[in-house]
Amino acid sequence: MNQARVVAEEIVERYGRDGRLSAESLASAEFGVWDRLTPGVLLIMALGLAAVEDPAFAEGIAESGDTMLPRLISGDFQAIELGVEAAAMSWGQAVAWLSECVRRPDAPASTLDALLSQAEDLWFEVLDSGEMTRPQVRDGEFGPWDATKTPTSAGVERLDYGVLRVPRLEGARIHPLRAGGRAVGVVVSLGDHALSLQAFRVPLGSVWGKIRPKIIQEVRDQGGTAEDAESSLGSEVRARIPVVKDGQRVLQPTRIVGCDGPGWLLRGGYGEPSALTDLVDPRAHHLFTQTVVDLSAAEEHLDTTEEITNLEVRWPTTE
Repeated sequence: MNQARVVAEEIVERYGRDGRLSAESLASAEFGVWDRLTPGVLLIMALGLAAVEDPAFAEGIAESGDTMLPRLISGDFQAIELGVEAAAMSWGQAVAWLSECVRRPDAPASTLDALLSQAEDLWFEVLDSGEMTRPQVRDGEFGPWDATKTPTSAGVERLDYGVLRVPRLEGARIHPLRAGGRAVGVVVSLGDHALSLQAFRVPLGSVWGKIRPKIIQEVRDQGGTAEDAESSLGSEVRARIPVVKDGQRVLQPTRIVGCDGPGWLLRGGYGEPSALTDLVDPRAHHLFTQTVVDLSAAEEHLDTTEEITNLEVRWPTTE
């Protein structure tokens, strides 16, 4: 038995004994890490398998009003959209359901081990399929969206920042990205990392493919490393950018993404330990691909001598 399964079993057993998901369990589960096999991945996959194999159990979960698990079962891994603070409660509920399933009087003693074993095989199939890394940007199902089009996910609640309408995520905090005294974008803090979003007016059509080489060269000129790559957010730059932290110069792992729209470019970036992996944090994918860009809300006039114009966002007085 591998270490991930050992830890997953310990988490469920600890929950059954203590009746709660401890901070120690959350840390050891590595919830939200999707580029490899972790205890958190196994627990979620095992819960999904239990619901598929037992319709009555699945019905009980559905009656609770939860929507995360049904979406995961259908293969929608973007269901994990919450910020860390709120996600802790969802993960705790998932472990509670799994604990309830394996502790039923009629459940064989080997139930949990069997579910985790099947979950391990299933996750490797998912990783091998490439579904988690296939580009899912402006493909009819995912955006980013232009304000003149109705998003497929019209039910997503969005916060209005003028040229940017950004999905609301429980547990996330949003503050302005400022440059030269202007609010030129938003920064969505997700607890363990932050995603920045900026909109640019592009008078000459698609530019993301043209400016990526310039970004790569700029990072290298600063003493960092950068290269072209592709993920579920499409073509991107994966870089290690020099920054100063606690007085020390370090290289910050950073994923820089962009998407061309009709007359605009949406650019995003986030830095975290897993920023250089093939798999994108589902919360970041949701934020980027469900953002709406509205050029009609741009307040400044376009200087036609510039190829690209960074647009100022409108900051609300209240949220």
